[in-house]
Amino acid sequence: MWNPFSKNQDDKDKQDELEELAGMPGMPETKDMSMMQRFAMKRLAKMSPAEREKVMKKAMTPKNIEKHKGEIIASLEAMRKAGQISDDQYRLAKKRFGL
Repeated sequence: MWNPFSKNQDDKDKQDELEELAGMPGMPETKDMSMMQRFAMKRLAKMSPAEREKVMKKAMTPKNIEKHKGEIIASLEAMRKAGQISDDQYRLAKKRFGL
């Protein structure tokens, strides 16, 4: 019998995909995110890999990196101090960002 309250398999797959994306190293858990961050994360998870890369390239322009330089360096420092990244990874990230 059809149950209108049962969850679809597609919903379960989408949730698994979102949790997988949120489970990446350095990403905050979804319960710690604000409503807008969760919304953005869901939109990013629904995108195709090519579209996702295009959005990231647009967001990571030198102008935006320079604008948020302090926040990026503070985040990298915190990750290094917490042991999430090594000193080599820290230097590589700074080099990639051009900081």
